[in-house]
Amino acid sequence: MMIIKPVSKIALTLAVMVFAVCSASATTGMLEMLNLTGARQAAMGETAALSDYDAFNLEYNPATIVGMKMGRLGFSYNSFFQDRTTSTLAAIFPAKGLDLGMHMRLSGTGDIEGRRDYPTSEPDYLFSAHNYAVKFFAAAALMPQMNVGLSAGWLMEKIDIDRGSSLAFGLGAVYDFQNGLAAHASAANLGSKFKFIEEENDLPTIYRVGTSFHKNEMMFSADYVNIKSGDGHLHFGGEYLLEKHLYLRGGYQTGYDSRDFSAGVGFVYDYLRIDYAFVPFKSDLGNSHRFTFNILLR
Repeated sequence: MMIIKPVSKIALTLAVMVFAVCSASATTGMLEMLNLTGARQAAMGETAALSDYDAFNLEYNPATIVGMKMGRLGFSYNSFFQDRTTSTLAAIFPAKGLDLGMHMRLSGTGDIEGRRDYPTSEPDYLFSAHNYAVKFFAAAALMPQMNVGLSAGWLMEKIDIDRGSSLAFGLGAVYDFQNGLAAHASAANLGSKFKFIEEENDLPTIYRVGTSFHKNEMMFSADYVNIKSGDGHLHFGGEYLLEKHLYLRGGYQTGYDSRDFSAGVGFVYDYLRIDYAFVPFKSDLGNSHRFTFNILLR
């Protein structure tokens, strides 16, 4: 007989270490959804940098897609410790009166050692753990300076032969003060209970409110982030256009056990935009390397 419950707990513990949200682990499932994928945002302390730069602001606030004159197609690849990887495809389709977006992600870890009835020096078998998510977005201008957006999607977690899934929803708003200053608020991963084997948990709902200021070659952003059942965190980020095509970025996050500083660079040439983020983890958890590619759809 296979011992499933210990395997589940090990996987959840792994997720807790990666995302440093131990206070939420007892009541929250699908912790993978706390790991946002955009490299530009990750380098800037995981702040919702309010601009039309790339497609990955969808994860932070669906209202950010309003007003883009051209569509966006983005791909990201993130690598973490224990050979865990995340691949994401995001797209934005501007339309008259209603802008649309799509976000798909796959995360996984392979070759996890499994044992059946008794502890052994060698594993009885190897298995994998995967998370899947598909979300769709719609946003529009509510008034000249205020945009609103909604999202709806499906999340699934699979560990070995067991799986669980849930619907998830989100909403957001952005207000532009039209002097380089903008403010935003959003909620992501609202939805039904997530059931895995015999356990039912809440989704990892993320509440975010913040501001962003852009002047000439510089941008600064600051967010307050609260994860359901957890403590609040302050996120700060900055970006500087060093040359015509090169951006330098840095960020800082407060209140996490395993991470704080982040850094990155961005390269822009015509319709192609490439971003890289370096996020070091504490407690011997290694480092995270994130790459994103954005293409303007003309």
